[in-house]
Parts: sequence; C-alpha cells; structure tokens
Amino acid sequence: MKLILCLCALALAIPAIAAAKGPPHVSHPATKNGTFACKALQAQDRTAFIRSFGTNHNGRNAIGKCVSAHARSKHLHGATLTFHNITVSSTGTITNPGASGCQLTSSGCTITSTGTLNGRLGGTYTSTWTILWQQATSNGQGGYCAPATGTTTLSVPVLGTLTKAEQGTVCEVGATGTNVEHVLQNGTFATTTGTGLLAHATGAGTVGFDQKPDGTVTGAETFSTLTITL
Repeated sequence: MKLILCLCALALAIPAIAAAKGPPHVSHPATKNGTFACKALQAQDRTAFIRSFGTNHNGRNAIGKCVSAHARSKHLHGATLTFHNITVSSTGTITNPGASGCQLTSSGCTITSTGTLNGRLGGTYTSTWTILWQQATSNGQGGYCAPATGTTTLSVPVLGTLTKAEQGTVCEVGATGTNVEHVLQNGTFATTTGTGLLAHATGAGTVGFDQKPDGTVTGAETFSTLTITL
C-alpha cells in the first residue's frame, strides 16, 4: 500500500485538475477512460478506494462513484480524498554528516540526506535532521541516544511536493564510535506545506530511518492519515 502508487492513480483519475494546477500533463490511457483510471486506483489500495468513493453499506458502488467523479473532475475543487496507513519507503545517502565537533555544542549536529522514493511513480526526497547530542542518554549497549528534530520534503512527479516536520530519538547501534550505525526511533511527523495537487494535503504518522556507517540511508514513513483537498 504505497503512497506513490495510490497518488499516481489519483493523478490519473483527475487529469483536468492536474492540468489546472500547473504540472505537465502525462499522457496515459487512463486520462481518456474514467473506468480504467478508477480500476487502477482500486487495484492499488482497495480499502482506501472504497473509503473514498463508496457510499453504500459494502462499498460496491465505489467504481461507479469514482467514474462519475472523474467525469465531473473540472468541478471537484474543494473535494477531499482521505487515505489511511499508507507507507512510503526511500533509499538515499548522507550529503552532509554535520560539522566537526558539533556533538559538543548546544545547537547539536545538523545532518542532511537526499535520495529516491520507492514506488511505480518514483520521486525524490530531501531531509535535514538536527541531533542534540548534549542531551544524550545511554542506549544500554555502550552507545548513546539523543532527541532530534527534522524536516523532510517529498517531491513526486506531476503531483507536487509535501513537506513534513518530524521528531524522534536518534540512537547509535551498539557501542559509540566515530562512524557507527544510527537509527531513528519513536519518530513522528505532521505535514506543514505542499505544492501542486498536494498544496492542501494534510497528514500525520510515524517515521524511521537506518543510517549505515557507509553513509547510505534507508527510511520508511507511514501516514496514519493523508487527506488531499482538491
């Protein structure tokens, strides 16, 4: 249940709005066939699809309601779609590991990374985290954990960008060292700003990452809710 897959289908289901918002239009058979587009959306996330479009007791009219909405897409401004428990995974690299000696300062260490979003539509991310190592506590393994805050922007072709404010605890894995693995624990986020089709999107959820000693980073974030207002 990937955000990228769900939103890709959403973009296909409302091509007129995508064009009105400014991003370049992508040619696809779904833009010419509402039934095709709605079935593509249903295939990516059946539960979210029924929740967004179904109106009867079992949601079996969701396809019909979606096709109808597709036909009226020029008049959908203000309509909302809400998705639940959508996970986005990513792969990236550290682009700035922080200034030398930053762990000894009250302002902490600011680390940046960039990478790609996994999924059919693709996309990229940029992320900045500040770790307050002066407030560190033991990780119980000879290393340390410290509070951290971050900002991450997801950039998805056609759809736009979504920026999130994040917080959590960054822990060394095992004993402390100059180049050890770090993980983000108990991470949470809330959306702050967006552009394009995501300009009025709101959401919140959990986030985590694993930074390896070689500077590679894998991450995953789960939107407990993501509401897109068209």
